[in-house]
Amino acid sequence: MPSSLPGRPLSPEPPRHLVGKDSRVTHHINEPEVNLTLWRRTPLEAVAREVARLQAADLPDIRCRTSPPTFDADMGALLTGQGLDPKIFGAWRADLRRLADLFFAFCAGREVTTRLETTDVDGCPRFHVDRTHLRLLCTYRGPGTEWLTDAQVDRDAQASGASNTHIIRFGEPSRLEPFWVGILKGDAYPGNAGRGLVHRSPPIAGSGQTRVLFCLDC
Repeated sequence: MPSSLPGRPLSPEPPRHLVGKDSRVTHHINEPEVNLTLWRRTPLEAVAREVARLQAADLPDIRCRTSPPTFDADMGALLTGQGLDPKIFGAWRADLRRLADLFFAFCAGREVTTRLETTDVDGCPRFHVDRTHLRLLCTYRGPGTEWLTDAQVDRDAQASGASNTHIIRFGEPSRLEPFWVGILKGDAYPGNAGRGLVHRSPPIAGSGQTRVLFCLDC
């Protein structure tokens, strides 16, 4: 089951999932035995009001390369490119900047890609592992990313292309709630091959919900 901070020392096996209500929980993602840090933060009302304006078709999985000096301009350009006025999303953009600065600290020397998405259809329904170094996810509206503890995962089934019913050994997946910040370690992280966090997009098609997702990869 997920671990909470404080609560050390950490066991080197299996991969651990650290959960806390303070951003400092994310600082442990580069520890070799950790493949998820989850910051369970409280929703921000001003941001929630702004993202409530977004429609499912407004941000159709738009992305670009970004960096600390260009991030603010990059976010503004992505919104403008979809016919949205960046000025009406001031609180949201400030929070995106906050999360980006958090993530940049873990990705020194690596290229970072940012992604914004609004959707009311299913994304990646099958449980999978990212072929990335690290990934930050924050769902601002709607259901968040679902993930499995290592004990729940049949990694041989996952790697062979089996269905979700064969990948999950027992129980139900955990889910990120709106505004929670997850940093996921992928299989490309040095020494983490075969140990990346197994996760998927939540099923939402036909639910009437719109999901607003922010993602950073390095």
